[in-house]
Amino acid sequence: MMDNTAASITPIMEHASQLLAKMDYLGCEDRCLQAMSIACSQDKWADYARILLPLQEARRQRRMTAAEGVVRLGTTDLPGNPVPWLRRLNPGCIVVTHPHTARTADQLAQAVRRQSLYVEILFADNAASVGQWVLRSFAGPSVACVVDAPPRQWIDAWLNPPAARQEPAPADQTAKQPADWFLDACEALGDAALAEVNVPMGDRRRVRLLERCLRVVTDHEILHQTLGQAARALQATPQRQQSG
Repeated sequence: MMDNTAASITPIMEHASQLLAKMDYLGCEDRCLQAMSIACSQDKWADYARILLPLQEARRQRRMTAAEGVVRLGTTDLPGNPVPWLRRLNPGCIVVTHPHTARTADQLAQAVRRQSLYVEILFADNAASVGQWVLRSFAGPSVACVVDAPPRQWIDAWLNPPAARQEPAPADQTAKQPADWFLDACEALGDAALAEVNVPMGDRRRVRLLERCLRVVTDHEILHQTLGQAARALQATPQRQQSG
């Protein structure tokens, strides 16, 4: 394990920038998280805030790559072991539903990290057949929100991207696709996580809470921006005034 007290942020972020330029978004993300941990341990809040910019971009690109792949909204008839699902999902997005659990979603997320895949995961704590879905976190703080279920024809099916289906584009170019539903659901859950943060600016606990919220929806844009604001506020606050 790296000694954060002696580690230098600069070479790590130089490598992160190189990986971002090479479109290795997962590698860039890992380096940014490593550098953020060091910056936090050394109270280098200006550096911390700057690191968030390439991290947010890497995660945005990861999300876009996943959204261009296969989408699966509901897992009613899928087998209990989720790892084989990934054969259909790289890249892709999936909402895990009953009879599977939050533990299933977490097992899937761990497999995604081990295999370095572009796969986004949500957990809905309900049967796929109901009219409203309860999105619930499976990592980070306990957060939930309710959204309208996706259209019936999208549920419990492997939905290939339009280009792969070789279908003509819809006449209404604004018509939502399954990936749009998934991304809107991510946004709603991330907003719910952010709403739970009530620690004031200039308090170190706000940074810790926002970091935990980013485990709920790792690519939530406003959460990244809010975390950057919290870090910059710490930079401007005398250390003796920072709590916890």
